[in-house]
Amino acid sequence: MPINKEELKRMINLDEPEYEALVSRLSAEDIPTLVELSKEPDLAIATKAISCLGHMGNERALAGLREAVDHQDPVRRVAAANSLQNMANVQGSVQLLERLLDDNDIGVRKFALKTVEAGNISQLKEKVRVMNEREVNPSLKTLSQQVLQRLR
Repeated sequence: MPINKEELKRMINLDEPEYEALVSRLSAEDIPTLVELSKEPDLAIATKAISCLGHMGNERALAGLREAVDHQDPVRRVAAANSLQNMANVQGSVQLLERLLDDNDIGVRKFALKTVEAGNISQLKEKVRVMNEREVNPSLKTLSQQVLQRLR
């Protein structure tokens, strides 16, 4: 039986949630509620719901992250990029990261790069190489070079 929205909101609305412990109490039935919470106007709730989706680590949760990747708010896209670290092996995650590496927001691109590095996602090596060639921001250019070296 899924946890009701208000209870789930209370569970994630902590300064520093223990996501692994929190997610261990959830089931696939809670994913729609997490997706709903990821759309909350309160960014603290929304980003924590996005983080929980990432920790769920399955294709149904990835569908919820897809909405965050497409959101106009870069804070939600950053949270999605970071959450994908926990989904490197879920089918479809590489495509979402590829889109995030092309994002207009520097913070989104940065966290997408960090996720590629953390997950050692070699399928995106060529994408990172092209990004490195085109990147004008010095910090991101350096980070993309570091990621390329680690993806060998």
